[in-house]
Amino acid sequence: MASPTQPQDITAPITPARFAAALKDLSPASLHLKVLEIRNSLAHLAHSNAQLRPFAEGAVAAIGGSPGEPDADCAEAIRENEAVIERMRARIELVRAEVEGRGMSWSEFEAKDEVEDHEPGVDAPAPVPAAAVNGVNGHAEDAAGSGATGAAPSRGGGGDGGGNPWEDGTFQTGVIRNGDIQMDALPNRQGSGAAPTQTSGGGRLTDEELRRRLAEDNDDEDGGLHL
Repeated sequence: MASPTQPQDITAPITPARFAAALKDLSPASLHLKVLEIRNSLAHLAHSNAQLRPFAEGAVAAIGGSPGEPDADCAEAIRENEAVIERMRARIELVRAEVEGRGMSWSEFEAKDEVEDHEPGVDAPAPVPAAAVNGVNGHAEDAAGSGATGAAPSRGGGGDGGGNPWEDGTFQTGVIRNGDIQMDALPNRQGSGAAPTQTSGGGRLTDEELRRRLAEDNDDEDGGLHL
């Protein structure tokens, strides 16, 4: 008979040791995609926390709540997301150790804002500002365009809160084809005129397909809580 602790063991987050061991069998292109997946998850969690924070601090009243009253559920969701963010950042460092251990340069795996942080006199993009939403903990009144996790806004407009993370580089998409990785170009960037960044090869991955794959890959307790 299975012990009562078995379901918890099955659904527990992957340990750093197991994650590092799994990286050994991945190709450089797969390592690159794994970094992209983690960074996309980090961006979603950070965006969700920005939406939850006004409710957690009482700056915005939740549905059924009183003005100025902090929402305990939102505060707890932020704490859980922050714990997941720390685990994901640790995984980025494990991937970096694997990459550099193979004699490759980590600079090829760095995000645009990280590269700019290393360059004197260049400022990284400002974080996406918090946006007011109609609901908390996944119960927004209008869930249209929320995608698989519910964290991403629609790509059409930036809303009243500021930049659209699908257009400002916060969320990135790409595809592995024939062992090579290709990053999609950012949409609606005036003056860019650039083709998608790639190592080699071709093909494109739609946003919906990437979100589906990320949802399948991160369908565990590491996923955090999204709006």
